[in-house]
Amino acid sequence: MDRPIGYWLRELDRRLEAAFAATLAGHGVERRDWQVLNGLGPGDPFWGPGERTYAEVVAALTARGWTTADGTVTPAGATARAEIAAAVDGIRRTAAAGVSDESYRTTVQTLSTMVTNLSARA
Repeated sequence: MDRPIGYWLRELDRRLEAAFAATLAGHGVERRDWQVLNGLGPGDPFWGPGERTYAEVVAALTARGWTTADGTVTPAGATARAEIAAAVDGIRRTAAAGVSDESYRTTVQTLSTMVTNLSARA
């Protein structure tokens, strides 16, 4: 606990990203594939420049038989989504093991407040 909050935030982010990447790769998908399969649309504010486009992701999922060309999830896609969701939930449970619901909520609220505080400076 002798390191500052920035260290712990970066380290947690690095480990979460690695765990998600490995888990998703085990299902043959990347994060954007999972997000689109799970309902992320082309207008989502988290869609950043330089990433595969929504249309490219949908085309890849359609080629797998998981969506139709318009992005509608197929029965096979629903099955894949459920399997991947279980794996993702496993990561979340592992990350939060030993953390009470109250501590988790307090941590999230604290981080949200810190972001808001720094947003006022931008």
